Amino acid sequence: MADIHLQVITPVNLIVDERVDEVVAPGEAGEFGVLPGHVPFITMLAEGELRYKKGAHEKKMIVEGGIAEVRDDKVTVLTDRVILD
Repeated sequence: MADIHLQVITPVNLIVDERVDEVVAPGEAGEFGVLPGHVPFITMLAEGELRYKKGAHEKKMIVEGGIAEVRDDKVTVLTDRVILD
């Protein structure tokens, strides 16, 4: 299905740029999930695990804070550093 465009960007690299089914991220107010059709919002991120699914496969990484924007079935994460799992 893969109906969400996910981008994870650091100051030096584009870490992820792909279509996915679901995104779960560590917001400052708690973990949040995004599925296709989610309402638009912008939030600060806490340090923690960002997960995303594409079909039966799930990928994980650690983000060290940052900002996430959800809009028009696109999730953009801007973070200073990513630790890949």
